[in-house]
Amino acid sequence: MHTVLLSKADEVYLEKCAQEHSFSYGIIVGHQADLTKSIVVHLARNNEEDADLEDLTDICLTTSDINAQALATQWLSASKMCPGSFDVIGIFIASARPEAANEQSDEFKNAKTLFSDVYNLLLQSNSSFGVYTTDMAQTDYVFLAYSLADKRVICKNYTYGNGGTFSKLDHRFVEKPFDWIQIECNYDLDDVIPIVDAARRINIEEQFQNIIMTIRKYLIASEVFLQNEVVEDTIDLQTYIKKKKLTDLDKLKTSPSSNSATSATNTTAVPAPALPLISSKEDSNGNVIRASIVMPVKCQLNSPANIKINEFNGTLRMSGMIFSRIYCNSRNTIADVKRFVRDDVLRSLITRIQVYCDGLTDPHVSNEAVYISEPPRRVFFNIPADGANNSSSSSPTTSNHSIQFSEYLFRGEAPTVAVAQAKQVLDVELDPEAIILDAEGLPEDGNFTNSQPDADHSDETRSMTSSMPKRELSRSLYMVGIAVALLVLLASVALHYAMAG
Repeated sequence: MHTVLLSKADEVYLEKCAQEHSFSYGIIVGHQADLTKSIVVHLARNNEEDADLEDLTDICLTTSDINAQALATQWLSASKMCPGSFDVIGIFIASARPEAANEQSDEFKNAKTLFSDVYNLLLQSNSSFGVYTTDMAQTDYVFLAYSLADKRVICKNYTYGNGGTFSKLDHRFVEKPFDWIQIECNYDLDDVIPIVDAARRINIEEQFQNIIMTIRKYLIASEVFLQNEVVEDTIDLQTYIKKKKLTDLDKLKTSPSSNSATSATNTTAVPAPALPLISSKEDSNGNVIRASIVMPVKCQLNSPANIKINEFNGTLRMSGMIFSRIYCNSRNTIADVKRFVRDDVLRSLITRIQVYCDGLTDPHVSNEAVYISEPPRRVFFNIPADGANNSSSSSPTTSNHSIQFSEYLFRGEAPTVAVAQAKQVLDVELDPEAIILDAEGLPEDGNFTNSQPDADHSDETRSMTSSMPKRELSRSLYMVGIAVALLVLLASVALHYAMAG
């Protein structure tokens, strides 16, 4: 039977929600350690209706009063902020009344309807919901109910379909905080996709969807290296780290003897050496594993019979870097780690495109224009393992017990935007100075214009930008403003002398 592992901090958080608000509900962010165990990573209370209800303690709320739309919105927002190894796995309620944790009460009956409504809203409001680099569709979720009256916790497995069903699900509170292994990866985007739409005005959102599906196809066909090495998928992460440390230790022992043999010469080419693990002494985050995604040759993705030459009306050029940082359990297999890295890259790309498209006033653009888009960059912030607010901590470093979520900021946006989003979605207090901004750098304005050979010969009136204004246009407006001001000044002086005469 599947088991859900919770920390003592989760129990404290549930008790706090029931005490302060009498009835609370929210989302559960979790991680699948193996086929039999899932770890609750973070609990986030939904505070959407706090402004509408002045005193929640005087209002007797139940599961039937939960706003499914608000819960679905929080679910989607939290999914965008989670690393690729984490996901929203369910819903929790915390109540001061004993009926909340009673399987025979109406709370559980209403919970089935709530799950069904939320899931339908997720499918309707977001076409990219559940898009991963695998075809593993998640249909089982966790429902957790806590009663402050008798300090009781009930955990159920919810299966979507035919109105939804509840089944048994074990849960256990763990005294010791969970340990996490950090994996980092840089994924470079440098590709060109043809625009096959023959219309004069092209829908940008539809073209960005083509980018998502193309990158997803590339990621599925890719191979993930760990520390510049090909690692077998069947072993778990803990076994890999032990073997890696022993191998690095043996290399350190044999290096003096190999260096002393200077008479022997080696004229053959050697491959890139494997990277040693970053130890906890060298990095405050504990052991950090560097991953790299190796893409196959594009023509190998299709059989020679499927390769055709077609005409198209334009191209989409992608340039930049996606920084990936995920957290895994030692019981995860290497296959899981590789899947999590791919999913994190794809999720980050989807989130950037969605955030960018949400800010567009007109999604259509002429196919004769050069349209430059700058999606937001990824920033990170810490969520401590003890579940407490980390507003007092401004250090960007974390221990092997803490994890990091992410948010996306446009050029010029302040870290306070990420602080407000973390409070609203994840119920976490942050210090703006604790937002890690240097994971991804800002792109230079000339990256695209300098790389297009025909840019200098094209008509200036046909070129347009979506998020990067032209410096020449700004300078012209500045000079026009000065000229108008001088004219007004001369007219005022002339009018003054005319009236005085």
